[in-house]
Amino acid sequence: MQNYLYTLVRYVPDFERMEPINVGVILQGMGRLDACLSRHAAKRKDIDTQVFQQWRKFFLDEIRGDATPLFQPEKTSPQFLTYLQQLCEGAVLLSRPLALEVAPSRGFDDVLRDLYNRLVAPPETTSPAAARRPTGRFRQLTEARHFLRRGLKKHAHVMSNERPLWMAYRQLANRQHIAIDKVEVDREIGATANEIERMPLIIDRLPEFLRAGRELPTSYYLVADELKQPFSDQSQAEFQAMRDELEAAVEKVKNSGGRIVRSLSEAERLADEVDHALPELEASATQD
Repeated sequence: MQNYLYTLVRYVPDFERMEPINVGVILQGMGRLDACLSRHAAKRKDIDTQVFQQWRKFFLDEIRGDATPLFQPEKTSPQFLTYLQQLCEGAVLLSRPLALEVAPSRGFDDVLRDLYNRLVAPPETTSPAAARRPTGRFRQLTEARHFLRRGLKKHAHVMSNERPLWMAYRQLANRQHIAIDKVEVDREIGATANEIERMPLIIDRLPEFLRAGRELPTSYYLVADELKQPFSDQSQAEFQAMRDELEAAVEKVKNSGGRIVRSLSEAERLADEVDHALPELEASATQD
């Protein structure tokens, strides 16, 4: 197992209530030190944008800037995290350094991204209405079975011979490589249109991804909701063109060797396959 230390960057809007908000994470281990700080926290009404941006710059300068041995402990030493903790004041504070053990197969950047997604990023929520669509049902099962904490990657590049092909909605590589994209139509029209418009790039590069399965078994899934009725203020002609584009993309993915998920039962079978492929949650992770 590889040993890491991490600390949470926290913002306290109200000192009387002392209910901190996680706005970043700092990770140290394997001879490296880096941070992932929220780019969206400053948009919250309960966070002072100017204060947060000043502290964000401070942390990144201290962590990624040139070392100053006369004033700082060695950046890869546990003392450096304590040093940063002592510099915090006002609304921003750091948690005490926390220990983490992970499998050697997981790299530093992967561990940092996972900590950020689990402990800092706003949680994805699935409404009862969304859960009646295949995209929402898959997301609901992802949350219930802790897929992200167990190693399912979120918005990460699909790679082929060190070349990034596209950024998949979800993917995993654990004895096999599964890449998953979605077209979700129960939210605003812009998000749905963007997901449909990126499908030609995926379709163009999908064969290269599937051919890479000679070394690691690969499979690709497109989870696509049915586009049944126009969005608000969308004309019938625009709706029909959008639906035709979606159905054409679905057919091309199928013809290229991808697998299509368009029902609740198919979404549940996909979740079962991902569940089987992922390792069980490590004991140390359940304590975070």
